[in-house]
Amino acid sequence: MGRPYLSVMEKYAFIRKYNAVMIFLMITVTVLVLAREILIPMAWALYLALVTYPLANRLERWKMNRATSSLTIVFSLVLFLVVVILFFSSEIIGFSSDITLTGDALEGIARETLGDLEHFVGVEVASTDNLIKSAMEKLGGWLVKELSAVGTSLTGLSLMLVYLFFFLYYRSLFRHYMGVSYSGDRLARMKDIVLKSSHVASGYIRGTLVLTLLMAILSIIVFWIFGVRHAFFLAVFVAVLNIIPYIGNLIAFAVVFLVVFVTKDSVGISLGVLGCLYVANLLQENIGRPLIVGSEMDMNGFFVFVSVVIGGTIWGISGMILFIPITAVVKIALEVNPHWQHTAILFGSLPKPVPPPVTTTGTEISEEK
Repeated sequence: MGRPYLSVMEKYAFIRKYNAVMIFLMITVTVLVLAREILIPMAWALYLALVTYPLANRLERWKMNRATSSLTIVFSLVLFLVVVILFFSSEIIGFSSDITLTGDALEGIARETLGDLEHFVGVEVASTDNLIKSAMEKLGGWLVKELSAVGTSLTGLSLMLVYLFFFLYYRSLFRHYMGVSYSGDRLARMKDIVLKSSHVASGYIRGTLVLTLLMAILSIIVFWIFGVRHAFFLAVFVAVLNIIPYIGNLIAFAVVFLVVFVTKDSVGISLGVLGCLYVANLLQENIGRPLIVGSEMDMNGFFVFVSVVIGGTIWGISGMILFIPITAVVKIALEVNPHWQHTAILFGSLPKPVPPPVTTTGTEISEEK
C-alpha cells in the first residue's frame, strides 16, 4: 500500500511550488494591466510578425534585402488599413442620418413605454423626461469618450507598425539567441514551440479572415432578402464582431435587431432577420470553422470563453482577440514540457470514446467448434 499522507518535505515543496505559481500569475497580470499601452501594440506586432514572416522570407528569396522586405510588408498593411478606414468612414457618413432617426425613434419608444408605466407605478411625466434626458446624456458621454480614444488608438497603431518592422528585420537574432542559450533537448523543445506557435497563429488568422468573409456574405444575403437599408455596412459590422467568440455575436445581433426594429417598425421582420443570422452563424461555426480552421485551435469552449473574458477585462477588445492565440501558445508550451504535459489535457477537447473490446462468450466458442 502507498503512503496515505505526504511527508513534511513533500508538503513544503508543494506549498513552495504553489506560492511560486501564484506570485508569477499576480506579477504577470499586474504588468499586463499597468503596461497595456505598450504591450498591446507589441502583442499585435508580434502576432502579425509570426503570420507574415513566411512572406518576408519569400520576398528575400526574390533578391530583396531584409529592410526592403520588412518595409514592403509594413506599407502593405498600412495600405490595407487606409482602405478599411476609408470604407467605414464613407459608410458611417451615409449611416449618420439613420442614426439620428434611430435615436429619435428610440426616444419616442422610451416615452411611450415609460408613459404606460405611469398607470401602474405612478411615475410622473417630468421624471420620465428626466430619465430620457439622463440616458441620452450618458450615451453622448460614451460617444465622446470613444471618440477621444481615437488619438490613443492611432498612437498604438503607429507603435504597432514600428514594432512590426523591427520584429521582421531582427527576426534572425531570436534564432541566434536560441542557438546560443539552449542546446540538446531544450533547444529542440524551444524550436518546436516557436514552429507550432507560428503555425497556430498563421492558421488562426487566415481561418478567421475566411470565416469573417463567409459571415459577411451570409449576412448581406439575409439583409437583402428582408430589404434592410445599409445592408453592406451592417453585414461587415456583424462579420467583424464575429471575430470575438460568444460576446461579439451577442453585441452584433442586439444592434442589428435594434436597427431593423426601428427602421422597419416590425417585430416580425426583426425576429426574422435575427433568426436567419443565427442560422448563418450556426452554419459557419459547425460547418465552416471545422473545414477552414480545422484543429489549429484545439481548445475546448471553456478556455476559449475564459480567454475572451480575461482578455477583455485586461486589454479590452484587443485582449478579446489576442488572448485566444496566446492561450493556444500556452497550451503548446505545456504540451512540449514533459513536466506539464498532463496540464495541457485540460485545455484540449474531449477525448474520443474508445469502443469496448469485443468478448466472446463460452457458448459462442462451443458453437464455433
